[in-house]
Amino acid sequence: MKIYSLALDAVSAVHEDVSPMLARHDAELANQLHRAIRSVALNVSEGLGLLAGKRQRNHFQIALGSARESKTCIELGLATRALKRNARVERALDRLDHVCAILWKLTRRQIA
Repeated sequence: MKIYSLALDAVSAVHEDVSPMLARHDAELANQLHRAIRSVALNVSEGLGLLAGKRQRNHFQIALGSARESKTCIELGLATRALKRNARVERALDRLDHVCAILWKLTRRQIA
C-alpha cells in the first residue's frame, strides 16, 4: 500500500533534514520528534499486517496521532525559532500533511 512508502519518506525527511537542525537548539523536542515520526511508520506497518477491521483502524489512528504530533514538533520548532523555515522543513511538513490525509481516510473507512 502507498501509505507505507509515504510514511518512510516522511521518516527520511525528518531524520535527515529536520532532526539535526532541531537538535542543535532543542534536544528534548528533537527527541520527541524522533520518537513520534518512528511511531508513524511502525503503526502503519503493523496496521497493514492486519485484516481490515477495528484493530487495523486502531493502528492507523495511532499512526495519525503520531504524524500530527510530528508535525506539531516541527511547528513548535519554528514557533520557538529552534528551526528556520526552509525547503527541507517545508518538505518534511508536506510529507506529513500527505501522510495525515491518507491516514485520515483510512481511519474513516467503514468496518465490514
